[in-house]
Amino acid sequence: MKNLINNNMENYCAYLRKSRKDMDAEAHGQGETLARHEKRLKDYANSVGIKISKFYREVVSGETISARPVMQQLLTDVENGMWSGVLVVEVERLARGNTLDQGIVSNAFQYSNTKIITPLKTYDPNNDYDEEYFEFGLFMSRREYKTINRRLQRGRMTSITEGKYVGSIPPFGYKRKKLENAKGYTLEPNPEEAEIVKKIFILYSYEEVSINSVAKEINKLGLKPRKADSWSISSIKDILNNPVYIGKIRWNSRKQVIRSENGKRITSRPRNSDILLINGLHKPIIDNKTWDIVQNKRSCNAPPIPHNDKVQNPLIGLVFCEKCGKPMQRRPYNLKQKEPTLICNNPNCNNISSKLYIVEEKIIEALKIWLNGYNMNYSELESRKTEFPVIKTKVILKQLEEKLLSEKNKLNKVYELFEEDTYNKQEFSERSTSLKNNIDEINREITKISKAVNTQEEAEQNKEIIVPKIKNVIDIYSKLETNEQKNILLRSILEKVTYLKTEKAIKKDSNPSNFEIHIYPKIPKLEQQQNKKIN
Repeated sequence: MKNLINNNMENYCAYLRKSRKDMDAEAHGQGETLARHEKRLKDYANSVGIKISKFYREVVSGETISARPVMQQLLTDVENGMWSGVLVVEVERLARGNTLDQGIVSNAFQYSNTKIITPLKTYDPNNDYDEEYFEFGLFMSRREYKTINRRLQRGRMTSITEGKYVGSIPPFGYKRKKLENAKGYTLEPNPEEAEIVKKIFILYSYEEVSINSVAKEINKLGLKPRKADSWSISSIKDILNNPVYIGKIRWNSRKQVIRSENGKRITSRPRNSDILLINGLHKPIIDNKTWDIVQNKRSCNAPPIPHNDKVQNPLIGLVFCEKCGKPMQRRPYNLKQKEPTLICNNPNCNNISSKLYIVEEKIIEALKIWLNGYNMNYSELESRKTEFPVIKTKVILKQLEEKLLSEKNKLNKVYELFEEDTYNKQEFSERSTSLKNNIDEINREITKISKAVNTQEEAEQNKEIIVPKIKNVIDIYSKLETNEQKNILLRSILEKVTYLKTEKAIKKDSNPSNFEIHIYPKIPKLEQQQNKKIN
């Protein structure tokens, strides 16, 4: 070995790379890998009388050269003849990629006449025997890597089908949690991040706004993502599209694709339609209803707002016939009718038309009435907080659930004693009836308190987000200059409006507002809250 090393030469370096295997070892308390390997190479260098001038250190998960920037720099320096030899703990540290990568490494050392030095053997790339030995070592390393990778993938698939989380970095809104009494990890909501996720979904689902608008609103509130200074459109999209927030584990959504382009290997991860979706072990942050609303909106199911031509109808795509369900449309004024009217789009429907501006006014009036009713409901809920304070009721709920479980266990015990003939029929009947009554009473109490808590939480949510929006619409609607602006504003708070008119205005002094509308605000509705009907 020593005859291959010139002890007088000073142009030696060392390459240190932390592998996946090393990370697993560190996780089991075996110490920091790079530090141990550096000491080993220093000790060996001292023993053979050579000086290491530079250490190249790399911590990456990728096995290919394209994913290892430090390795790329080392090969460049080797090709430029900077080093007489490179020290590594083992040759596998240099290349575990495909045969192309192995050839690149082998050629770089051979053409520059640079030795590869390990504590067990020194390889001279221009020695036929060493060259073959080195290439065989790289081949076996590649084979071992592929075997380990296949085993790892099988293990991952097993964990995924069990609902576990196999990623190293949890999605925004969650943190990784080690499973108790089992291998693997699941997810646990991160309270602060989870609230931001909820706000993103609520803003997008219950308002007629774009993803860009959601990003601006979240940034305006000072709510930051995990690793950036502000939210982008793509980051908002990723959250809205990720089923992890409804308790799912998604796998293979971005499958790696490798292609050759102009002699270079290009790696990409395009979206994959053939994904695996499994019920996860973790708690959802978003309910299924909100998720479905978001996905429907993302699929562009909402009636489009025309942008090519000037919008003439501020209620376009918003008002529907209560009789047949068809959209109401604007009819331009004529010689008899000086004002445009709103009529049903169905020629066979007998729903009577009204002047467009009166329907507009009626909608704003309905919003005012709805808002007053909501505020009354909210005030009532506020007054009931002393009866059902949220924090206290959650404690009570937990106690009731524990009591319910205890009563169910007692009932099961009664059945067992009856089967063992410890109880006669009368004793069994009396005891089981009493326990069943207790269980029913506890269930009723749980339902009552849960309803109160949910209603309060929804009310707080609506008060924070919805009420200011509706107030804003009422305040500025008449001040807007274009019909398109009015349409966008109404769509931001209303899912739809239904219209019904059954009597014609025969006399001149007839009430032109003798029609009914129902408004459907884009909010999670409270149980005390009903759609307001204006006669």
